[in-house]
Amino acid sequence: MTATGGTAAEFVAQQARTRWLRTRDVGRSAFVWRYGIVGWGLPAGAVSAAVHIVRVHGSNSPWTLEAVRPLWGSVAGLVCVCAVVGYLLGSWLWDFCEARFGHHAR
Repeated sequence: MTATGGTAAEFVAQQARTRWLRTRDVGRSAFVWRYGIVGWGLPAGAVSAAVHIVRVHGSNSPWTLEAVRPLWGSVAGLVCVCAVVGYLLGSWLWDFCEARFGHHAR
């Protein structure tokens, strides 16, 4: 039992609903950008690109701009694909939270 008379699970659920309603007020587009594209897609793209450069470039070649230049196309592709996946993830997360907490519950 909590101080308000409910169980801990009810308290956590109410806190999550309150947090979602506050987040929801910002809007779907801002949510998808913040949590999907910028929050997941671009960081995943940066890490994927770094791993790709290290794997393809190898350790025997010098790390000069000319040596890495042929990889720019694939690096840009990786970042773009991860940003699109981030958009899809953010959209799915918005829909999931709407279904879980309700879009008209106040």
